[in-house]
Amino acid sequence: MPAAPKVIALVATRLRSDLLARLLDSLHRQTIRPIASVVCDNGPDPATVAAAKTSPLSCELVSPEKNLGFGGGLAAAAERAFGRFPDLTHLLVVDDDAILAPKDLESLLASATQHSAGSVAPFLIDATGKLQEVPEPVSWPLARAFRSAGQDLQKARLLAPNGYPMAWCIGPCLLVDQGTWLRAGPPRSDMLAFGDDVEFSLRLSAASPAWAEPSVTVIHAPPASPRYGRLAEASGSPLPAALRPPSEAAPPQGFAAKEGPRSSIPNPQSQNDAAHYKKFGILLQNLAFTCVASPRPRHLPLYLPGNAKRFLRTFGFTPASFLEVTRRYLKGFLGIPGSR
Repeated sequence: MPAAPKVIALVATRLRSDLLARLLDSLHRQTIRPIASVVCDNGPDPATVAAAKTSPLSCELVSPEKNLGFGGGLAAAAERAFGRFPDLTHLLVVDDDAILAPKDLESLLASATQHSAGSVAPFLIDATGKLQEVPEPVSWPLARAFRSAGQDLQKARLLAPNGYPMAWCIGPCLLVDQGTWLRAGPPRSDMLAFGDDVEFSLRLSAASPAWAEPSVTVIHAPPASPRYGRLAEASGSPLPAALRPPSEAAPPQGFAAKEGPRSSIPNPQSQNDAAHYKKFGILLQNLAFTCVASPRPRHLPLYLPGNAKRFLRTFGFTPASFLEVTRRYLKGFLGIPGSR
């Protein structure tokens, strides 16, 4: 019989102790339970420390005393994991706002074995069961078909009922075996958390075959923002890229694009406008950076025109907005990731 897998869950969080407690409880309920979780507290936050200490799942806490961001937090958590558990077989990257059903980890492990995959990602659904995001296929026609399926989970599953080779995924849940992680390297710590999950998963899929598993649907349930809807903490968990087809590319997932031009965004009327403008710009820069830095970007460049168009539709077709798109893409193409 093969040895039982030894899975360590990695979490980067910041000031979201209630969500962290919910996640750790769902990990504790797994039929194949992680032997431990390693949580990077990007606060620091006493409530996060309390949630880790009272968790039913064995929990190691990394406290850097400063905000390392999502990628830096995961890298720090992974370093602790390899130091404390040198015989680990897999790393489970999970957002603090994810909720796993009891058999999800068991199913992801089985899929990794069946398909000889170094990394496996599930479909993501919201709390109502609607499809939120699918891992990006290597096949461009399949990627287009998934966009047509919208939020219909069953329709999307019928497009590839047995799964498919994955190009990249966003970050709420990703299982990676030890060898693939070591070959690809940890998440980058110099990319602000918009699009860094795409960059990391592309490196993983270049290091070993990557697989999307539609039989597993993990709930991604971030808290609601009164203005923009679901919004992940910029420095705690990643704001997903939520890429769309070139003609309908979306802003970062969690933002509802505002209708109508807004010509004064560089001198915004509110802090929310300024934050939205900056975060969307960072996403554009990181996507362009990933296109040139990734060892295998696949069809990621096809999404750049649509994301630029959506930026302009959101903030106005003004000289300042055109300049911002140009500036962000140029910096990314020159190998400069978006950062603080």
